[in-house]
Amino acid sequence: MKKTILLVATIIFATTIFAQKNPLEGFTTSKEKVIYKFEVRNPNGQKVQKDDLLIGKFTIKFGDTLVADGDKMPSQPMVRIDDASKVFVGDLVDGALLMRKGETCTFAFPKDSIEKLFGGNLPPYFKSGMYAFWTLQIDDIKTPQQQAEEEEEMRKKQEEQMKQQKHVSDSLSALEPGIIQKAIKDYGFENKLTNGIYFKKLSSSTSKETPKATDKVKVHYIGKFVDGKLFDTSVESAAKEARIYSQGRPYEPLPFTIGQGMMIKGFEEGVKMMQKGDKAIILLPSKMAYGERGQGAIAPSTPLIFELELVEIEKAIETPKPQK
Repeated sequence: MKKTILLVATIIFATTIFAQKNPLEGFTTSKEKVIYKFEVRNPNGQKVQKDDLLIGKFTIKFGDTLVADGDKMPSQPMVRIDDASKVFVGDLVDGALLMRKGETCTFAFPKDSIEKLFGGNLPPYFKSGMYAFWTLQIDDIKTPQQQAEEEEEMRKKQEEQMKQQKHVSDSLSALEPGIIQKAIKDYGFENKLTNGIYFKKLSSSTSKETPKATDKVKVHYIGKFVDGKLFDTSVESAAKEARIYSQGRPYEPLPFTIGQGMMIKGFEEGVKMMQKGDKAIILLPSKMAYGERGQGAIAPSTPLIFELELVEIEKAIETPKPQK
């Protein structure tokens, strides 16, 4: 009876083992040690050659676990078929050389090979004896000549854009002196630069405390173009009046450290001329703001106005000098 039970159990176990799916069923191994299986063939398609750039989609599985789904991604540059892209014998570069444009092929890589690609940074469920599967879908192939032509075309477009930007910058730069002179009159500044900016104190506190290098400060500010249009602020009432929104940033004094290059140069120079509790307005020539290139909504060679309130100064802790 026991022998019968043991025999039945052995048969069931063996049947289960043989019934398990072979992860490499349907795959072929090439002489370059590529383990592959074609999903879609296109025998008349352009053949992949060395130094080609492949455009298409890819799906990645570690065992049965999907980690990248090609069905949910756009067709995009995937891999350049060159020596620099190779990682091991029988890798994706070797595999792609078996393919043509319009084909889809799945490649299987054992764990020890994938470790060379990922440097051992693999998910814990991916054990020895398992395979990773890369499925490549080649939608287009860019030959080295096509790549060079596209790069040249891109270079020419960039050069043209730079020429246009310089023309705009030069035009705005020529207008800036007149814009600054009008702003000096409109806002009542003295026609005199102090540390590269125009400075006017609006109200003075009784404090004699002035920020120095490495001090931490907190500053309320209202940033405007010289025509009065607001572009940024830490003051909620000013933002509501101008109907601009902080996108979740709280309206509170801006913290930064003096002398660390955290702010545009003119902004920091203005703060350094204030005492704690002071309010002031400053006019920054563009070279003390965002310069000839501008930034975001701020065009090149654009002078700026800031209304400032120095809310807090946290003095830097001085390190005692070693005694001789």
